[in-house]
Amino acid sequence: MTRDSELQEECISRLREMRRECAEVKKNALDQVNEDFANILLGFECVVDSLRHELRMWIALKEGQPDAAWDRLISAQEAGRAAVRAHRGFSALTEHVERLDCIEKVVFPPQVFVSTGFIVGSQECSICGTEYGDCDHLEGIPYNGEFCLVLPKRTAIDHVAIVDHPRDRRCRITTVPTDQGSRNRMTWKLESSASESTGSMAGNQSHADCQFNGFWR
Repeated sequence: MTRDSELQEECISRLREMRRECAEVKKNALDQVNEDFANILLGFECVVDSLRHELRMWIALKEGQPDAAWDRLISAQEAGRAAVRAHRGFSALTEHVERLDCIEKVVFPPQVFVSTGFIVGSQECSICGTEYGDCDHLEGIPYNGEFCLVLPKRTAIDHVAIVDHPRDRRCRITTVPTDQGSRNRMTWKLESSASESTGSMAGNQSHADCQFNGFWR
């Protein structure tokens, strides 16, 4: 928090260049069919992403943007955990993730999370492109330097719920109604009427409704 923002921006630029170079090396590893090395490089990319997001979090806090800082923190946590999954060589990074978890508890107020439920017609595997479940790939496991993702197809929204453990912790209630107007849950400031109407669940709801961040995530 006390570090100069310009120095942090310089670090972010160097990290961005390191990630670009890593992507080139990973491409060569894939050309040589070296899956283990490709997964190591995937983990390195995740480490770089985690550090970049953490630096962005501190900069956002210093600029008075706690909501943006929260998103950066969650991205840093996710990237750190992804590095641990990418390759066994990054197992020690759990200490880094635990430090980020401590920052969440000390710096930010408790959050109220929301989650959207979908009806899914089919699910595609990001690795092979076939129906997920019909192939041998598992979600979240690295294959040739890439994590397996489940891509939903033909979706329809079913419901929205307040949950304790959402899939994406950037999906949260950002304001709460008061007699004086909408209050930002991070800053505790009352927001103007123009911002009150932004981000509510439906256009016909009143300004007293809670606002949501990342409703469609």
